[in-house]
Amino acid sequence: MKQYKNITLATARGGQGGIATVLHTLESSGFFSRWHVKHIATHQRDTSKLGLKRLFTFLFAYIQTAWTLLSSRVAVAHIHMASRGSYQRKSLLIRLLKRFRVKVVLHLHGAEFREFFENECDAQKQAHIRHTYELADKVIVLSTQWQSWVESLVNDPSKVQVIYNAVDSLQLGTERTEPGLILFLGRLGQRKGVGDLIAAFAEVKKQCPNARLALGGDGDMATFKAQVAELGLEQDVSFLGWISGEQKLDYLARADIYCLPSYNEGFPMGVLEAMSAQKAVVASNAGGIPDALQHQHSGLTCPAGDVKALAQLLINAIGDRGLNARLAANAKQRFEDNFSKQAVIPQLDALYRELHDEH
Repeated sequence: MKQYKNITLATARGGQGGIATVLHTLESSGFFSRWHVKHIATHQRDTSKLGLKRLFTFLFAYIQTAWTLLSSRVAVAHIHMASRGSYQRKSLLIRLLKRFRVKVVLHLHGAEFREFFENECDAQKQAHIRHTYELADKVIVLSTQWQSWVESLVNDPSKVQVIYNAVDSLQLGTERTEPGLILFLGRLGQRKGVGDLIAAFAEVKKQCPNARLALGGDGDMATFKAQVAELGLEQDVSFLGWISGEQKLDYLARADIYCLPSYNEGFPMGVLEAMSAQKAVVASNAGGIPDALQHQHSGLTCPAGDVKALAQLLINAIGDRGLNARLAANAKQRFEDNFSKQAVIPQLDALYRELHDEH
């Protein structure tokens, strides 16, 4: 039997964001070693104006991919893709891979891909995107909402499959929980609803004197620090910067509530991590969030942008300790059943077996 190599094309491991977290999960679960996966980094974070680091990283990735195709028997290429620049890079690689008849799994992560497609692409670019999806043998999406939309773009809807993100199962316990501590993790920006969260927190503080807000992430800190100052909340809101590793676990252990009031989401890793950590989650119902949270059972949700409703949900989750405990316990159970590595990785194993059998 031929021993095929598989490749994963994605951002560099150890980076920030959801894709990097997915890569860590696949590696730590043994998936990469089991399927002889070679990871080729197509992108690295680059804060320079010229973006030369990004450019050279992609050029090297293209050369690496071509060399791997020429020197090895590649069965499956798993491409993790978002919108805009990520799409441009990955669309070139997909066309290279199909020249060598490699089975391509296109794994869509970008929360803003539909907005990118509908509002930023002309008819010619949209046709190019449709053709890119047609070239893929399988398209993985992160929620049923995204499944319906991507199915409308392709001739064969059966190639589109929902496989949820997975994260490590955390055993942090509840002993260190600090009642009233609200935690946000992610890039600080309007898409994530950070301004709404701060505005809602101002209302929460009036009824819950013990409430505190910790914002973990980089982004437009100056804007939100100004908003906090204007509301007189400097003593109650902490800007943590981007946190990871033990520091992130420490805040997850201490948090009473995890809050993500986003306007647009794929399938947020932070929500999964909070569910895994057995925390009450309050979030908007944007994107794939309703696939993760069942309102009033494993979390509390409201429409994105509804600051009044968001504030009331936070007040309820802080003030009603029985509700908080039930939400946290149900979130933990739902995580283990649907979003743990034990629940998700076998689905990827089955997908790879199917594609190898077809090769």
